This record gives sequence, C-alpha cells and structure tokens, in this order.
Amino acid sequence: MNTLNRPRRSALHSSEWRKEFSTRQAAKYRAQDNRLHVPPHGSIMEEFFRTYNPSLLPPRHHEVLRSFLNQARTKHLLSGIGTMPLSADERVVAMVDDRCDPCLKFTSLPEIGAFLPVRRWDSEEYMSRPPEGLNVRVCGLGTTKLYEHLHKDRAGSAERRILYMVDLTPLVGLVLISSVTYLHLPQVRSFLSRYVGFQSFMGVSQDRGFTLEFHLPHYVLRDSDTRFQDTRKLRKHREFSLSGQISIYEVQLSMVVFGTDEFFWTAYFCEDAYFRDNNPTSQHLQDMADGPSSGTRPTRFPIWDPRYYFLDVLVIRMGQITMEWSMMSEILASSLDQQNDLFLEEDPSLEKTKEYTWILVSLRQLRNLLARVIASLVSFEANNSMYFDLESDGLLYNRFRECFDQIRQYTAELVTIHLVIEQRIETLEKTSDVLVNASSLAESITATRQGDNIRLLTYISIGIFGMNQVSGDNAWWKYSVCLACFTIATITLAIGLQVVIPQWRKRQ
Repeated sequence: MNTLNRPRRSALHSSEWRKEFSTRQAAKYRAQDNRLHVPPHGSIMEEFFRTYNPSLLPPRHHEVLRSFLNQARTKHLLSGIGTMPLSADERVVAMVDDRCDPCLKFTSLPEIGAFLPVRRWDSEEYMSRPPEGLNVRVCGLGTTKLYEHLHKDRAGSAERRILYMVDLTPLVGLVLISSVTYLHLPQVRSFLSRYVGFQSFMGVSQDRGFTLEFHLPHYVLRDSDTRFQDTRKLRKHREFSLSGQISIYEVQLSMVVFGTDEFFWTAYFCEDAYFRDNNPTSQHLQDMADGPSSGTRPTRFPIWDPRYYFLDVLVIRMGQITMEWSMMSEILASSLDQQNDLFLEEDPSLEKTKEYTWILVSLRQLRNLLARVIASLVSFEANNSMYFDLESDGLLYNRFRECFDQIRQYTAELVTIHLVIEQRIETLEKTSDVLVNASSLAESITATRQGDNIRLLTYISIGIFGMNQVSGDNAWWKYSVCLACFTIATITLAIGLQVVIPQWRKRQ
C-alpha cells in the first residue's frame, strides 16, 4: 500500500487514527447504554429523526428512510414490549455475535500517570489463532428476541457486537433505531439512509468516536423467477429482453463499524438476498461462520481489531461484486453478439428498435452505477487510507497492506469492466443511429413508391374516364362492360406493381 510507505505529512494536510482509541475509554462505556428515549405521547421515529439533526440539512434529507420505516407502522402488528410494535412472526431476522476480549496487556502511560489496558496487535495470539473471547454468544434471533437482546446493558457482556441482517425489513429497522444510543445515533441514521437509498459510499469518521462505513450497490443476473420478488418494495428488477429468461436485480451490501475505542465497538451488516433460493443466515449459523465475511471466517477465530475486521469484510465483498460485474459483462456481450439481424425490412413494427433502446437505457444505468462505485473506491484510498497507517511494521501492518493491495486490484478490474460496458454503449448508440437513418430512408422510399403508383393510377383513370363521348350506334351495356374491365385491370396492375417491383429490386 503506497500510503503506508510514504512519509507522513503535517497535521494540516493529513489525518491519522487517534491514539486514544488504542486504550480503554471506560468512562464512555456508560453512554453505550444510554439509548433512544421516547418522550410521553411521542414516537420512536420522530425522536430518531429529530435528535442531532442539524438545521442546515434539507427537510426531506432522510425521507426515503422515513417512508421505508413507516411501512411497519401501517401493518397493524401485534404489540410487544413497551411502545415497540413487534410481529408474531418469529423467523430469524438477524445473526448476533457478542463477546468480550479476554486478553489484556497493561502498560504505563507517563503522560496520564495511570495504568490502562492495551492490546498487542502484532502478537501471535491475535493474528494467527485469536482467542474466542468471554461471554460468547452467536445465535439467530427473531424480532422479539432481537428487541430484548439489544436493550440489555452491554458493559462486560458484549463489548464486541456484530449484527448480520439479510433483507432488512421495516420492522427490524424500527428495532434497530429503538435501541440506538445517543452517542452513535447520527452514524446509524446515515447508514440506514444510504442502505435504503441504494447509495454508494465509503468513508472513515472520527466524530463521536470512530465510524468506518462502506456501501456497495450493484446488479446481479439471475434466472427469472416469480419467487424472486422484493416484498419490501425496496429493490427493483427487470427482465433482460435479449434472453427472455434472465433478470437484472438490484443488490446492496452495506456495513458500518462504530465505537468509542478498539475494545468496545459494534458492526452492522445489511445484505440483500431476495434473489436467492434460501436465506444465507441459516447456513452461516449451521457452519458457525461469520455472516458479514460471507462465511469465510469461523466465529471461533474472531477478528478483534475493528479496522482489520472492516478491511477484511470489505475485501471479501469487493471480490463478490467484482465477480458479479464480470459475469454480467460476459453474458451481456454474448447476448448482444447474437443479435446481428438488424434489417429494417424484417422488422416493420420497429420491435428491434424498441428492444435496443431498452438495452441502451439498461446499459447506461449499469455504467452509471459502476462509475459511482469506482469513484467511491478511489476516493476511499486517496482520502481515508491514512487511518490505517501504523507507526511500526508488523503482522497487522502487513495485513492492512495486503487488504489495500487487493482493493486496488479489484478496483482495476471494475475499471476494465466499466470500459467494456462503455464500448458496448457506444456501439449500440451507433447502431441505433443507423436504424433511425434506415427507418427514415425506408419511409422516404415507401412514400416515393406510393406516389409513383398513384400517378400511374391517375393517368389510367384520366384515360378511361376521359372517354366522355359514346357513339349512339353502340349499346350502353357494351360501354359499361368495357369500363368495368378497364377498372379491374387498373386495380390489378397497381397492386401488382407494389408486390412485383420490390421483389425484383431485392433480387437485383
């Protein structure tokens, strides 16, 4: 990682990870149990959106999140604990991983004149085979149990908490905001707004403790199936018309890690999986595997450092979305290459023109979303990598460098995919222009042919109906028969010209 090797800049031009995060801030732990308080005759939502909301923010800044949470309030759910509406459906809605760190080393800090516990990150016990911890609880919880669990005091029982949620529902969202602490309320509110709003973002903040956050929106191609519907009305999907059996689904992966120090922190991970046959939570619980890392890390070997855990999950999920984008690019290219028959004469209803117009719109959406993700990744490395600098080399330093090397590699792959999609769009735009010009030319040719036929019919009609004098020696019925024969011959000739001439020109 280049930022780890370059000389340090002055504080005016650079930020760094605060040293106080490496020591226990025990005096601030009490604030972790100071949860959102609802005044009499008030509501959880109004308190959640009103508290720590600067007046400079637009009045509808969190309107998408508010509308999403309002869906739970309109379903007449059964009442549960306190003023929190709970559902009778107790399916597993979240995977919880709570534990406390058992390995503490003590060091003297002369500037404070006291003894405070700190971790030795480069020790073998944390890097190779980290301790499982104390008061370990890894389980899946339904709505009621989750509400009860999040309202318990954490000090000494759940200093490291990870919540893994699949297809976050409005009701689970209400459970989260009802248990949020005032200390981290702004960060949780922004996180939920970005997740619901299908936004791309990556950043680090050290306001009111520390916050590490990423949002990776993307699209996936899966078989069209009526079962794969987002019942939350949050994500959209559409069929890919070239194949007729594949659909494009919107998917969001979002994670936030926040805390007061490296001993006491919380992680939320939200994943969309409505397009899958089964919920991955049950599989992770069965395998005793970490949910945010997609089951790649066993829960018995947890990562204790919040920055390392954040980077580890980010790299795993970036690999996932890179594979999705790569597969989508290949399938789109294969489907488009099979569409070579673009002759307008064989598409009189302009169905191909409409189809290619839809494809152009879809590809532009893919390109724009991928561009936003790439911009977020580039900005994250440029503006936030200094928060992962360490004062000395070691195992943790090497892990950070490896993570950023992988992030850079995945970013380069996404840039290549973006270039391929951009080239496809350019090709289709030129094809679309050719179709439009061909359509105009075909209309002009058709109009010219119709004019020639009408002119010929006019000449014949004038010749026939101009015979306004009939000799008295001839019977009128003979004249009528001749007139009818000429009329039928004229109509047959006009129709024949419209059929025979185009075929003759086509053979030529």
